[in-house]
Amino acid sequence: MKNIPRLVVAPAVVLMLAGCVQEQVGTVGLTRSQDGGINIPVAWCGRAPHSMTVTILVHESWERVAKFDTTRTGNGSVTLDRNSPSPDWKLIWGDPRLRPGVTYYVEAYPDSGKDAIVGQLRFTLNDAATLRPGEVYVGDKDDTYTWNEFLESASQMCG
Repeated sequence: MKNIPRLVVAPAVVLMLAGCVQEQVGTVGLTRSQDGGINIPVAWCGRAPHSMTVTILVHESWERVAKFDTTRTGNGSVTLDRNSPSPDWKLIWGDPRLRPGVTYYVEAYPDSGKDAIVGQLRFTLNDAATLRPGEVYVGDKDDTYTWNEFLESASQMCG
């Protein structure tokens, strides 16, 4: 008889938690430009969002670093040049300068971010330093893609 409440409560908790999980609709990465700057590419599948937000946090403390937003979407991907954002990107808050020896967490989400997330990535400046222009880092040290592979991985999120 003692197990009956657990049998009822456990599925209810799982269902409540499942309602809080956002659908992943793409991927986020890290690239280097020809001048060595760090860029954050975001690629999604499905309909084009009205806006895209990129947030950078310190991984260990979740301290907010910077938040950017753009309404220039539509072709399946956008790229944020963190050091020199194009006029399409607006710095909402923070200071996007990154420090060596710190692990960062970046996430991107479409529109309000309430219903879906494009992707998340943990990285350090050392991870970025190993990249050659044209490579996209998407996670573990072995997860380095070409630009086309990066776009394909995003399109598979809806597939």
